[in-house]
Amino acid sequence: MENILVAIGQTKDAEKLIPQAVKFAKYSNGKIWIIHVAIPDPDSLIGREAGPQFIYDQRAENRKKEAAFIQECAQIIRDEYGIEAEAILVQGAVSTVLREKVDKLNIDLVIAGHRKKDFIYNLFTANNKKDLVDELKVPLLAVPLR
Repeated sequence: MENILVAIGQTKDAEKLIPQAVKFAKYSNGKIWIIHVAIPDPDSLIGREAGPQFIYDQRAENRKKEAAFIQECAQIIRDEYGIEAEAILVQGAVSTVLREKVDKLNIDLVIAGHRKKDFIYNLFTANNKKDLVDELKVPLLAVPLR
């Protein structure tokens, strides 16, 4: 596994996902790519919605914090484990972005978190995880998050 993609949705997920990636990278001498898919930038026309300015300001501030966090995660991996690591912050739909990055970066393994949703939630939502697994064409390690 030369290229391992770790999809981090929330900062608290990193503590469970990154150690899994480190294990695989150590054994395969692989590179870790940490990705966070963010909502569109409030400065772009696509990301603009009707609403007060403080909402745009908060989204921009959150995006800066997210970018700094994944950069810090990559730096820790490089410094503490001696494993090559890069951080990517991308805007868009999670499944679309992951498919694109898997192809572009020649990813061999995707590591993502999984939270169990309740029965009612699953009745009224599409099964995006199943669709993603079917379309990735590489192994997906789903790490339980609680």
